[in-house]
Amino acid sequence: MKLHCLGRLLNWFARYQAFAIVASCVLLADPLNAASEKPQVYTGTIGAESVVVELDGSGGDVTGRYFYRKHRLDIGLRGTWQDDRLTLKAETTGDRLTLRRTGKGLSGSLTTKATRRIPVTWSPLGANGGGPNTLRADLAGHSLYEHQQLADLALVAGDVRQDGTRSLRDWREPLSGIIHFRIESGYPPPVLEKINAALERHHWERVSQWFTCEGYGGEPGMEISESRSLYLGDDLVSYVWFANWSCAGTAHPDFGSQGYTFDAHTGRELALEDMLYFGGGPVPAADSSAWYAYRREFFAPRVVTLFGQLYPEEMRPGGGEEPQDECDYTDSSVWDFPSWHVTHEGLYLGAYFARAQRPCDEPDWSVIPWKHLTWRKPAALAANRPVLRHEILHFGELSFGPSDIEYLSQNIDDQGFPVLDIALQPDATQRLQAETFRLLNTDVTLALGTTPFVSARLVEPIAEGKLRLGGGFSLVEARDMARQIICTLHLSADQYGPPSLSNDLPCKLDKRQGAK
Repeated sequence: MKLHCLGRLLNWFARYQAFAIVASCVLLADPLNAASEKPQVYTGTIGAESVVVELDGSGGDVTGRYFYRKHRLDIGLRGTWQDDRLTLKAETTGDRLTLRRTGKGLSGSLTTKATRRIPVTWSPLGANGGGPNTLRADLAGHSLYEHQQLADLALVAGDVRQDGTRSLRDWREPLSGIIHFRIESGYPPPVLEKINAALERHHWERVSQWFTCEGYGGEPGMEISESRSLYLGDDLVSYVWFANWSCAGTAHPDFGSQGYTFDAHTGRELALEDMLYFGGGPVPAADSSAWYAYRREFFAPRVVTLFGQLYPEEMRPGGGEEPQDECDYTDSSVWDFPSWHVTHEGLYLGAYFARAQRPCDEPDWSVIPWKHLTWRKPAALAANRPVLRHEILHFGELSFGPSDIEYLSQNIDDQGFPVLDIALQPDATQRLQAETFRLLNTDVTLALGTTPFVSARLVEPIAEGKLRLGGGFSLVEARDMARQIICTLHLSADQYGPPSLSNDLPCKLDKRQGAK
């Protein structure tokens, strides 16, 4: 068994999760040269019908697939070489082929299940596709056989429809019936060009998957293949492709979804780490050992912690005698490589369970609200924003100004050390709680402008909107920090206490407007 198609299958699984296991991604090789690293592709006829064939062999065993150009749907083959004779059988149709070498090609006959004999003539197809069927530039990564399967197909335009201020048009491939949208207006032309090029590529990938999923009895095995959950925002464009299939050679029918998200300012397709990243350093390169380790050891456990705070009831393992009734969403392994897409509420993550528990997949509640996410607008846009002032209190990615402070007070903690307590206004309290969910079990610094005050490990969410600055400060040090905050944030006299903090301020005090 050659590994080149197995590698493609595994790569397909990693990228398209549930779409990977289709029976027609067969493991093939050249029957004329068993040492060949690539399957041999033939073109020719069965009777009067034009066909394309892909064969792969290891020793005397041969596996393969072929399609009639009229229908394009894969038909799987399996057989053996014996001397100069190749015998193949199509399991789903019952057809049998008996072929012999004729120069570089093959010829013989196909016997149908009804015992009708039809002549067969095949010849090798050149690497460039031969004749007018040139390789498609938008199908990079597809095999020569798959290029032939999609050659000469065209998309049919549907009517324009509106989605808010954006206009869309659906395009349909008639043979498979696969429909996919393109965005016609609502974003800058360079962005539209880039996103629509990706949508075009996705469209042909789904058409190719439809053709390669052979059903039982020779019928298509792909039952549903369609885009859903479209999100068109000012900053992001996102959608989901959902499929449901029963391909020949698979044990059970199956289903799955793949999300796609784009930056609406640049057209760049985003990775999950662009939207939600828990690491402290740079994002590891995708598919690297560090990336897999991050997903497994850091990302997934943090998702479990976050969902435990957001959805405590839903995260409780269900009861029941059957495996599918025991949806344990506290198992971090179901979250390490989730499906994901953007919704109006935030970022949706879809858990992925083993076969027996597939009904637990992709629960409808697992949305991380926007306030917990790490996505930021591009630097080019950020450059047009007002420059961040130094008169700001920073906590993680958050910034608090004077209007966010309800009250600052100097106190003594339970062990007799001076501390500063900062109580926040309700809106700032909500932002702080969201940020502490995201930063749990990491070191967080509280800084005034560019001056760090306290750095400590965050071990639980801060839900009441109260920050305490402590750490063995002297009374003078705590008082000096309080006065620095009062002056830097221009707090008014009713925003701090005790009143003695106003003595010897390093700034001028205006009782109506705060410190100057």
